[in-house]
Amino acid sequence: MVLKQIAQKISEDTTKIIGFPVSISDENGYLIGVNDKSRIGIYDYLLAEVIKTRRLTFFDENAVKNYPDIFPGVASPIIVNGQVLGAVGILGKTGQDSETSNYIRLVKNHIEMICHETLMKEMKSLQSNAVDTLIHYILNFEESQYNAEQITRYGNMMGFNVDKERICIIIQISPEDNDKRNASLQIHDQFYETINEVLNVSPHDITGRLTFEQFCILKAADQNAERIFHDIERDAEKLNQILLKKYNVTAKIAIGNTGSGIEGIQKSYNNALIALKSNEKLYPDQFLYNYNDFSNKLNIIINSLPQQKNKPIASAFNSFLNHNNFKVLSQTFIIYCESKFNLSDAARSLHLHRNTLIYRMNQIKELTNIDINNFNHCIVLYIYIKKQLINSDS
Repeated sequence: MVLKQIAQKISEDTTKIIGFPVSISDENGYLIGVNDKSRIGIYDYLLAEVIKTRRLTFFDENAVKNYPDIFPGVASPIIVNGQVLGAVGILGKTGQDSETSNYIRLVKNHIEMICHETLMKEMKSLQSNAVDTLIHYILNFEESQYNAEQITRYGNMMGFNVDKERICIIIQISPEDNDKRNASLQIHDQFYETINEVLNVSPHDITGRLTFEQFCILKAADQNAERIFHDIERDAEKLNQILLKKYNVTAKIAIGNTGSGIEGIQKSYNNALIALKSNEKLYPDQFLYNYNDFSNKLNIIINSLPQQKNKPIASAFNSFLNHNNFKVLSQTFIIYCESKFNLSDAARSLHLHRNTLIYRMNQIKELTNIDINNFNHCIVLYIYIKKQLINSDS
């Protein structure tokens, strides 16, 4: 099957290079790659004999006189991993000299190398698909639909201990600067390889694809969780630098909690998703969202509040919400609160002159009627703003 996929192209390309027609047969001796396409499917008795003997063989005019549509030349078996996949013949090269022998060996080695690489890619793809399936089984597990023991055995067959403590990491790829170009499957595979390399995926980690834009690592918690979080934070910056430079994309990385077994991993995945959803709109410039960070947990709590809980205060903040500069003012207020209500620190974080920040804060005060020096007033507006930003469509 592998040889059949590439035989015709190799035959055509090699014929152009060496100037002699090249014929390739399958393991049964039927031609699958020839210079003259009308000969495809013909049974080549001489190539079949080469397959049987596994030997490089020369065929002169006398050897082919009893076989119509078969031409003199030199032929050799194509052997990959000890298995004969077919044979290759160079038509018209009948002299039993070093030049002819070198020609056929060069062509034979070239074909065997391509077949070996193709087989390795297919095996890698099959293995990758099997791991993707395992991840989907775990993350979408429902007791009424799946058998937990079967999923665990499936993981063991591939060398993964599902009951091991793991941390779910979600990597979401996004084009930079609204780049709408569709990534090819090849580039998608390169994303996958880059992620595995930069994030130091170990043989114990279960890593795969969730969607075309999302990847997942079920990282084995073989060391202290805080150490793992630190390493991911360090590597996440490097990953984004590489992805941006090579492919003009960036990665948002969300980290779940530590969990074991199917239910524990599933919970870690759900918490990673919650951390991503609750924080990416609030902090679009960040690329790492850790569910275990208490600042992120606050945003998760805010996100979980029903929208109707905002109704008692919504009317008081309508003017602020509908203001044409709401987005800028709201982000300014969030930074002010997270800078411990210190105007100088907030101005530095926002890269603003202190007077510009004071002007914005006065705008907020006029639009909301809150006392910006009152903690209780500020925390009410802080929660309201975050809820609006998290639920916004933009």
